[in-house]
Amino acid sequence: MQIADCLPLSLLLLLPLLAAALLALALARPQWLTNLLGREQHLTVIIDTSASMAAPAGGVSPGSRLDAARERARALIGGLGGRDTLTLIAAGPEARLLDSAGPAGADRLLSALGGLRAGGVGSDIAGALTLAAADMQGQPAGQAIVITDAALPALDAELRGAPEGIALRWEQVGSSLPNRALITLAARPRSGGGPTEVYARATNYGSASVRSVIRLYGDGQLLDTRLASFPPQGDVELTWTVPAGVALLRAEVDGNDGLPADDAAAISLAVARPLRTLLVSASPAVIERALRAVPGMSLRVLDPADYVGQELPDIDLTVLDGVLPGRWPPGAVLAINPPEQNSLLDVGNQIINPASGGAKLESSPDTAIFEGVSLGSVDFGPIHEIAPPDWAQELLSRDGRPLMLRGSVERSEVAIWAFDLAQSNLTSRLAFPLLLARTVRDLTPAPLPESALAGQAVELRPDPRADTVEITAPDGSVRRLAAPRGEAVPITLDDPGVYALRELAGADEVFAGQLPVNAGAARESDLTPRRLPAATAAPPPAASDPERDSRPIWPWLAGAALIVMLGEWVYVHARRSAVRSA
Repeated sequence: MQIADCLPLSLLLLLPLLAAALLALALARPQWLTNLLGREQHLTVIIDTSASMAAPAGGVSPGSRLDAARERARALIGGLGGRDTLTLIAAGPEARLLDSAGPAGADRLLSALGGLRAGGVGSDIAGALTLAAADMQGQPAGQAIVITDAALPALDAELRGAPEGIALRWEQVGSSLPNRALITLAARPRSGGGPTEVYARATNYGSASVRSVIRLYGDGQLLDTRLASFPPQGDVELTWTVPAGVALLRAEVDGNDGLPADDAAAISLAVARPLRTLLVSASPAVIERALRAVPGMSLRVLDPADYVGQELPDIDLTVLDGVLPGRWPPGAVLAINPPEQNSLLDVGNQIINPASGGAKLESSPDTAIFEGVSLGSVDFGPIHEIAPPDWAQELLSRDGRPLMLRGSVERSEVAIWAFDLAQSNLTSRLAFPLLLARTVRDLTPAPLPESALAGQAVELRPDPRADTVEITAPDGSVRRLAAPRGEAVPITLDDPGVYALRELAGADEVFAGQLPVNAGAARESDLTPRRLPAATAAPPPAASDPERDSRPIWPWLAGAALIVMLGEWVYVHARRSAVRSA
């Protein structure tokens, strides 16, 4: 006799058996079933966005190396499922975390991916890995994937500071390509306003000799054309002499190679800022002589009787000797021997003349004005007892009494010398013109750099009168940055070309200049892929913990058993109702 004849299969039999099986599995808390059905994973995708990623990918890929990296990242985003998550990190000159999301945020990840652009010299892989390690904390199934063209000559040195103990995989895009680049362009004007000596170095990163044309332009006009023969993996060095008065030099090599961005380089020869100075003094001879020795200085002299404290828009530096107006003049201000009766400083009535022999001179460690300057033999003479205002700090003091102060107030950078030069022997010492020149340079903004590398952080110290810095990129796009009082403005310019800079006070232009940005650099222009490190696996956890390693599924099994039993109850009652009605 068969079992099926004694116990026929029916829904009433199968439902209790299914419920019992589900309860048994729930009580067993099966770890293997979670692993079989799949575990959630977390991916951190690091994409190299340095300038070399703009080179062609080569092979079957028609686009750039960055395009190939995007396609690989899109595939990883498209493969997300369940509770998987993915974080995007861009590794340009500075690593940036772009976004993190799961399948529901795939469109957001794709949008961030589409906004990536290749630019800037260098790839901060170490910083990106540090961000990845922080992102993967608490993710037992986490893995970092670095997508790069492997044109990273300093990779071993960069990775020395990278975190260890994370699962890491490297993926290369792009193949080896020949490339020529202008690595160096420098200029040195001759003394006396004569012509300028120019030096350029171009490098061939290919394995074959090549001949190419190098051109030099001055203010957009062609100055010279040279035919250069590049040896394999070698340099060509050129020199020129260009006439005085050229503001912008640009050199170009006919590259016709994988990376056009580094085929040109430019430098600005007009980096000095105007230094229009007003000296207000009843006895200006000594100060005037020292000021005229400062390079780039144009000077006007006024008697205090003719100075009423008016704001002159064409004055960058105001030197006040023995006089103070009702408010600080905008821009840079040097106040020497401030009078007792004024509305700007608390100057005491008592004049103190300490003996120079036993008096202790103290200088602030936060300034380089006194570096290499000997003041031991200086007798500052009578000293005004000045109460330092809240906005100023002491740079130099004697016996606790301030001699020199420095600070920022409203739209002014102010230095105060609390002594009378006429009653001091400072003007007869070599330290005087040096201290005056250094004080002027400390008060006024520094010149713009001749050039900058793409992606390199540049700090601009705007004129104290300016409230906005306007930057016009080579493509014509304009951005504006706030200019905080007395602080530098950091800017990063990723695209090569010449940027126009303007400092504005409201709608008025205070200063205008230009900053060339170049992409040629030995660590970026060599498009030969390097050997990438081997993949690494994360260390295993110290002990197995099912609650940590995977989500528990026994509550789902118990819930399913409850639903089956509820279904059985509904089925039985439905059958009974049907029998009664029959």
